[in-house]
Amino acid sequence: MHPPRHPPELNAKMPASAGGRKVDQSGAICCRVERGGKLSVLLLTSRDTGRWVIPKGYLQRKEKPYRCAQREAFEEAGIIGKVRKRPLGYYTYLKDQETSLAVSVHLLRFKEESDRFPECTQRRKIWIAPAEAALLVEEPELQALFRLIDADNPLTSQDRLKPRRIAGRRPTADAAVSLATLPSSH
Repeated sequence: MHPPRHPPELNAKMPASAGGRKVDQSGAICCRVERGGKLSVLLLTSRDTGRWVIPKGYLQRKEKPYRCAQREAFEEAGIIGKVRKRPLGYYTYLKDQETSLAVSVHLLRFKEESDRFPECTQRRKIWIAPAEAALLVEEPELQALFRLIDADNPLTSQDRLKPRRIAGRRPTADAAVSLATLPSSH
């Protein structure tokens, strides 16, 4: 068993706000479009139990949840990409069978993958269809997020321009552009 990334006393101070909701950790659902236009998502094994999870971890001091998700994707899986600021959703899980933690989940559009990253020797990873990922993860709320992705490809449809903006009105602060139309950057 590996020691926690942050001392327990630091973790107690770390809950942050994501979308107005208190979160303990932040995670990324890494997505990429395969040949033929099929969407795949990344799962990796946890270091302690070997079960399938998404990259996630504790927020560092004053770190935004979406930045934490982006950092964890690299540290745990070597994935570099564009992350969404607004969470796709949330889930809870029991850490070490005793502590309930709330996780904000952010979509991360795959840009590139590194062979060298901090936990490269400690985890296995797979790219699979979102529906398959829903069957492999244990947390019901995370399963639901994968089913949502499977039903509606978030890289092309979830954050399309608002109809009023498309009609030529002035952009609003909350209007979002599809990641599929943006150049990838991190």
